[in-house]
Amino acid sequence: MKLLNKILATVLLITFPLLVFAQETPKIKPMNQGEIAPFPGVLFNSAAVAQSIAEKEYNAAQCRLRTAHIEQKEEIRCDLLVSTVKVEVDFLKQKYDSILKIKDEEVNRLQKFALERPNKNSHWWFAGGVVAGIVTSVVIFYAAVEIGERD
Repeated sequence: MKLLNKILATVLLITFPLLVFAQETPKIKPMNQGEIAPFPGVLFNSAAVAQSIAEKEYNAAQCRLRTAHIEQKEEIRCDLLVSTVKVEVDFLKQKYDSILKIKDEEVNRLQKFALERPNKNSHWWFAGGVVAGIVTSVVIFYAAVEIGERD
């Protein structure tokens, strides 16, 4: 598409000036009612008509080219954005899968650990509770004696 545009522009740049100089200069003649023309208006010779048609076609072609260029640019920009979002989604999916895998492995490890040693520390809990109870009783008794001696 770009090569075609370059070739078209080159051909137009070479041929258009040659065609313009080969023809006579455009002439515009105002006319009033009652003259040779049956209506009031402006008389164009063939060079002026050709020039106005060429300008119209040139402007239309230029508009089409600009529109096509803008469309291509926006399409490329949208493709880039879509690709970026796809890459980001893939990365986040990989990250999520990795975190989920790590979590599952940790849960399995802890389950295995818990099933291998069920309540093997119960005697230590019992001894700790007895010691804590004795210490608490002694502290309360001591505090009661101290309060009783103050009175």
